[in-house]
Amino acid sequence: MGIIELIRLFRKWVWLFLLGGILAGGSAYLWSNHQGVKYEASATIAVGHFMQAPNPDASDIRAGAELAKTYAELAKTYEVIGAAVEAGRFSISAEDLKELISARVVTDTSLLVISVTYSDPLLAADMANEVAQQLILHSPSYLTPEQHEQIDLANAEIDNLNQELKRVRAELATLEQDLLEAQDPAEIRELREQRNAVASLINEKSRIIAEFSAMITDLRERSNSLEIVDHARIPTEPVGISAVYKVALGAFMGTFVVAVGVLLHEYLNDTLQSPAEVTRLVTWPTLGIISRFGSARDSYSKRLITFREPHASAADAYRTLRTNLCLSADGIRGQEAYIVTSPGPAEGKTVTVANLAVAMAMAGLRVVLIDADLRRPKLHQVFNLKNDAGLANLLMLQPDGPISGQSRQTTSSPGLEAIIQDTEIPGLRVITSGHATVNPTELLASDAMKYWLACLRSASDVDIILFDMPPILTVADSVELAATGQVPVVLVIQAGRTRRGAVLRAKEQLDVLGVKVAGVVLNGVRWRDLEYTYGYSRYEYVRSPTDSNDV
Repeated sequence: MGIIELIRLFRKWVWLFLLGGILAGGSAYLWSNHQGVKYEASATIAVGHFMQAPNPDASDIRAGAELAKTYAELAKTYEVIGAAVEAGRFSISAEDLKELISARVVTDTSLLVISVTYSDPLLAADMANEVAQQLILHSPSYLTPEQHEQIDLANAEIDNLNQELKRVRAELATLEQDLLEAQDPAEIRELREQRNAVASLINEKSRIIAEFSAMITDLRERSNSLEIVDHARIPTEPVGISAVYKVALGAFMGTFVVAVGVLLHEYLNDTLQSPAEVTRLVTWPTLGIISRFGSARDSYSKRLITFREPHASAADAYRTLRTNLCLSADGIRGQEAYIVTSPGPAEGKTVTVANLAVAMAMAGLRVVLIDADLRRPKLHQVFNLKNDAGLANLLMLQPDGPISGQSRQTTSSPGLEAIIQDTEIPGLRVITSGHATVNPTELLASDAMKYWLACLRSASDVDIILFDMPPILTVADSVELAATGQVPVVLVIQAGRTRRGAVLRAKEQLDVLGVKVAGVVLNGVRWRDLEYTYGYSRYEYVRSPTDSNDV
């Protein structure tokens, strides 16, 4: 798909792009307002005390990092969250608080960050700190009251021992001084014994202090112990993207989704939309481009727009079709016959041939319009004519005799005069279908059809003969008459309805029988598509105040 085609699609669907962007952007704005301003507060917990050790063990470091992941999940359990709600007396449920909490582990560390996002910054900080505290209280590594009591007793004993150790060391210093001053051997021996006893006491008390200290260290410095190293502070700035950014992002995403949908629609849509597509598909010329007019509920008579509304743009399109069709016959006017048909049903062939016939009659041509759709005839409804006798009845008659190539008869022969009907349009006469028959294909390919067609072609009061025929892909009537009567075909295609495959199959049938195709009429085109693709615009008739209201 080239740049020009993309520009065409953009111009064609720009209203949908704008609508998608506005709806998505508006939804993002409403959602942003509903969400309100949010604040985030975070508390940081250290798992393990190995950082305080002068030579931390690698296994403790790895264990702390792995345990932090487990505590991140434990922080969102109902036991911890429920205890936090109860302890902090927060006015939300545990289920609601769980939706506000997020827990993450800082990469390559044993630091656990617990965050709470809430509309109140003060409560966000309080909830984050309380959840962190409750996680410590509910963790397996939390010290029991008995263990805390053991640590307190050990610290008290250490204090007492340190006091005694201070007194004993002072006593040892005194003994050392006395030993230096003593002269009597007996006194010296006694002082040495006392010194040795005091030294042993110092060593014993130091050993006991070391044991108490080791017990305290063992209780406090386990690898899975928790400690809050950074309490949550009250946030001052809201988190999340701004409302303007949300609206812009929503509008972009809405437009993008619409663009994808449009491209998918255009890719999957195999119907013909424009004359360029028809030209690329087949080599036939496009004789006319007929825009949409009227309503699908309008009667056939109301859709005779070239007669009812001759100044409408669609009427101008039928007049253009008339001109192109006449000039396509090497500029020769008169004694021409055309079959107007379509690949499938409901593609506008009857309305097209009726309006074409009116446009030709208004140009001064003497037109005979024949309803050769013997299965579903409609032309008598278009022109409000009787259908008691028509083409089917004519084909039942015995031909009057051979048609001389040099004689110029008229349509006043007994057979034609009985079935041909005048209309309210001067110069336009219609042969309706007549009574239904069980073998329409055989009748249209019969010698009688050739005879009456030759009779009409040689009539001096006939310039143009138009046939309204059934769809090509539905029955063989059209190709039979076109092939046996050497009548060129005008193929009507409904824009947005006729599929490419149907046109190709119709072309194949016509090519096999060597049927001449005068061209294609693209029916039911929207003016907007023409403007986007070709720059066409309407050039409508403007009445002056002195114009009559009569048509």
